[in-house]
Amino acid sequence: MLLSLLCVQLLFASQVEGAITRFRKQRVTADTVLWRPCASEDEVISQGGGVVRFGYGSDWVRGSVAPGALCSISTFGSDPVPGVVKVCQCDESAGSQRQQVTDEMGLPWERCASEGEDCACDSGSIRFGSESRWIVTESGFAKGAHAACSTASFNGLDPAISQSKECWCLASSAPSMRQTADPSVAIVLLSRRAPDLKTWLQYHLNYMGVKHIFMVIEDTPHFDDVWKSLSQASRDRITVWRNDAASQGGDNRPADDYTTLQARQISAMRRAKAASRDMGIDWLIHIDDDELLYAPFHRSIGEILTSVSSDFSQAYLPNVEAVFDSPDVKSCFTETATVNMNRYTFVAYANGKAAVRVSDDDAFPAGPHNWRRSDNTELNSMHLDAETFGSPLMVVHFEACPFAHWEDKYFELGNTSPDKVSAIPFPFYRESITRFMECRSRVDAGDSFESFLQLDGHCSQASLKALWSRWKTRSNPRLRSQDLMPITIPWDKIKASS
Repeated sequence: MLLSLLCVQLLFASQVEGAITRFRKQRVTADTVLWRPCASEDEVISQGGGVVRFGYGSDWVRGSVAPGALCSISTFGSDPVPGVVKVCQCDESAGSQRQQVTDEMGLPWERCASEGEDCACDSGSIRFGSESRWIVTESGFAKGAHAACSTASFNGLDPAISQSKECWCLASSAPSMRQTADPSVAIVLLSRRAPDLKTWLQYHLNYMGVKHIFMVIEDTPHFDDVWKSLSQASRDRITVWRNDAASQGGDNRPADDYTTLQARQISAMRRAKAASRDMGIDWLIHIDDDELLYAPFHRSIGEILTSVSSDFSQAYLPNVEAVFDSPDVKSCFTETATVNMNRYTFVAYANGKAAVRVSDDDAFPAGPHNWRRSDNTELNSMHLDAETFGSPLMVVHFEACPFAHWEDKYFELGNTSPDKVSAIPFPFYRESITRFMECRSRVDAGDSFESFLQLDGHCSQASLKALWSRWKTRSNPRLRSQDLMPITIPWDKIKASS
C-alpha cells in the first residue's frame, strides 16, 4: 500500500482501545463457546433468553438478552467497535449439548472431543481450535480415524494459544464439497515491482481456484521474464493491462503516486468488473500483489462464495498480517507460517477487502477495500468472519517484505514532505519514511541506490534490519503469543502443479 491509501485507514483504532481492554477481561478461556450469527445490528435477535455477544471481528461484549431484544448498543450498554457495523452471535451451546452444528458452507460438523481427549471421526476431516481460530490438516486423517485432540495431531501447531480448544469432525453424511455449485471468481490488482509475482500467480490460479486474473502492470522491468516463465494455460487465464500513461520521468514511476494510487485502483476495478461480466464471471475481488487469499479449511474460493445468499451483493473478507522469522526471509509467501490476528497491532490497514457479485450492475468501487451503490449507499453485504467457525476466507497481508523490497520502497518514499509524513496513521510507516529521509540526505542526488546501501551508522544495513525486525518479526514488542495463529499452505504441491 502506498501513502494516500494508508492515510485513510484504521483511523478508528485509537477510539476502541478502552473497549477492547474491557472485552479481554471478559474473555472466557475455561471452555470454548461456538457462536452462530443471529442478527445484524439494529435487527431483532432471533434467539432470546440466552447468551449473546455483540461486536465484530475479535472484539465483542456479551450478555444474556430477553426475547425480542434488539442487536444494538443500547441492549449491551457499550460499543465494542465504534464506527463499524456490528452483528450479534448467539451461543450455540445454549439448551443443547452442541453435538452438531452447520457451518458457513452448509456442512454439518459434530463435536468429537475436548482438548486432550480422543476424537473418533468417520470422515477423517477434523478441525482443531476455538471460537474463530481453527486449523485442519491439508490431507486430512484416514477415514474412521481416532486422533488425539491436541497439537500433536496437527503438526505441533496451536491455533489459539492460551485458550481451551476442541475438535470437530465433518459428519460422514456431509455432501462432497465438489458436488455443490462452484461459482467463478476473478481477481483484479495493480502491480508495481512485485518481488514474487510468479508465486502469487501460481498460488491463486493453481491452488485457490481463481478462474481469471486482471492485472494492471506499472514500472515492472522484470515482468516480461515472469510472463515467459508461465505455462500457456496460465497465461490464457490472465489479462494484462499496462499503465504506461501513469508514468513520468526516466524511471517510469507513476506520477504523484500518493494521491493517484486509489484513482488508478478504482479504474482497474471498474474495468475488471465490466470484463468479468462479459466473461460470465460471478465474483470479483481486488487485492494487492503482497496479499494472498487464504482459506483455513483449504477450500477453493468458489466453494466458499457459493454459500453466499443471492440476497447479498458483497462479502467482506477480514485481513490478517504475516509475521516473519527474521529480516533474512527471501520468499515471503513460502517461508511464512504465522499471522497476527489482532488488527490493533497491525502495521497497515485492518478493514479487510471485499468480493462483489458481478451481476449487480449498481455496484461500483468505493476504493480498494469495498464497493457501494451509485448513490453511495451500502450494498447488501455479509461479513464472512461472523460465521460459525470464523471466516472461511481471509486476506493475508505480507506488507514490506522482503527486507530488500522495503529498502527500495522506502528509499523512494524518503522524499515525502513532512506534513504528509505526520498525517500517516501508522507508526511503522512514519518511522520508516523518517529514517529514509535522514539516509537519503546523505546520498548525492546523482548517486545510485547502490550508493545508499554502503552507508554506515544509523543508515547501515544492520541498523535498518533492526528497525524492520522490530515491526515485522516476532521481536515486535506489541505482538502477543495469543494473537498469533499458524497458517498451512502446501507450497510443494502448488509448485509441482505449475
